[in-house]
Amino acid sequence: MKNYFYLLTLLTFGFVYAQDNNEPELWITYEYTPKAGMNQKFEAAIAEKTTLFNTAENAAYTAVLMTGAEAENGRYERIMPRRTNDWYSKSLSTEESNFWQKNVVKYIQSGKGPYVWQRIKSLSINFEEARPTKYFRSFTRVLKNGNNEDFWRYLKRHSEVLRKARPDVQEAIFVMSSGGNTNTVRILTAFNDPNEREGQRKEGIVVDMYEEMYGEGSWEDDFQKYNECLVEWTRPTYDFMMLPELSTKL
Repeated sequence: MKNYFYLLTLLTFGFVYAQDNNEPELWITYEYTPKAGMNQKFEAAIAEKTTLFNTAENAAYTAVLMTGAEAENGRYERIMPRRTNDWYSKSLSTEESNFWQKNVVKYIQSGKGPYVWQRIKSLSINFEEARPTKYFRSFTRVLKNGNNEDFWRYLKRHSEVLRKARPDVQEAIFVMSSGGNTNTVRILTAFNDPNEREGQRKEGIVVDMYEEMYGEGSWEDDFQKYNECLVEWTRPTYDFMMLPELSTKL
């Protein structure tokens, strides 16, 4: 436990969270809003680009926002998973870049990114390999400056409980590495059934098991301290639907 809190202190001061190995796993994301009335053409162009250039070695996935004000006119997220630091030194091939500029850009009203996220492997569950999934829920939390040990302690304990109570859950924890506020944490839960976002229950209710494992009243106390580490207004939660036809085939 002492070593664990030492790692959290490093993260608090802006260092990369320690992994099971020295090679960070980076996920690169972009956000795109098509021009009015151009959603179908935008999707067709992305689908063609993906088929031509985004093979398994250069995988890319596309999801569309389902909730929130931006969902009405269409907002898409383009995800490039499991990259390494080599991503920084690689650029699109001339052919791929030319295709994007000629066939995709003309349908885009606005774009954001790239955002570079580092996945925290020790806190992620069933995210080591790509799995077919229909939806994911995204929680974004921004930490206050300072000591955030309480935040990470809750996530660590919660992940340990989920591994027992909901072993089929697909959940990943990401920290912003570049492209925005590096105090930003993103929690993704992937699912196929909206009624079972955390998978089927295997060993009881999560809160009850949390208190069985860490003591009576521990969940409420830990969760309160977790929340106290957050910038109050930064609690957005969004649902996305994956678009297989606009994504690398699994």
